[in-house]
Amino acid sequence: MTSNEVDKTVASSDGKAAVEAVLTEVHRDMFRFLVRRLGDEHEAADVLQEFYVKILTRFSDLRDADKLRGWMASVLRSVIADHYRARGRRARLAEAYRADAALFPAFDDEEIDLVICACLYKLLPTLKDEYAAILWRTDLVGEARETIAADLGLNENAFRVKLHRARQALRKRLEQTCETCPMHGFFKCGCSTSQALRNRVAAAREASGGDNA
Repeated sequence: MTSNEVDKTVASSDGKAAVEAVLTEVHRDMFRFLVRRLGDEHEAADVLQEFYVKILTRFSDLRDADKLRGWMASVLRSVIADHYRARGRRARLAEAYRADAALFPAFDDEEIDLVICACLYKLLPTLKDEYAAILWRTDLVGEARETIAADLGLNENAFRVKLHRARQALRKRLEQTCETCPMHGFFKCGCSTSQALRNRVAAAREASGGDNA
């Protein structure tokens, strides 16, 4: 192996390690947020699993006109709400649960939006520059698509194709995040929580017919 080949291998290894570090950080951020909201690590892990399963298997539900940031926040909000309802049923307090707001903490939409925004903000630099730029302007900043397309010299169809490819690249990063452990901070951790998430995502993908790419 030549010195140039060695340099490329080292650079590639360093780049992979950097990406894995970001993926782990994103996963742990989401986990810490849910622990704060739910007050229990096991419940947080369950909700986090459900969130990842839903966004990865329902990515095709994301319409062209939707903003990824808002869609992911909506999914997370729904998963948390479902968890609270299930908690109420388990306690056999369904009626009281619906009547008593204290048992159903008010959702802080801004807090949920911010945690999703932080997740995307950290993941974007792990993508190609052109993908990161179009996702930043479209899905986080919310610029008009006509303006972005004009700046990039793209017609409407070409813009939609590029945005679709960028979102699929981000979806791949989100799926790779499932290879990390929010509790121990390891990539491909062997703990039961991390393994359960990988198993659920794999099973859901298979049931939905593959990649949903």
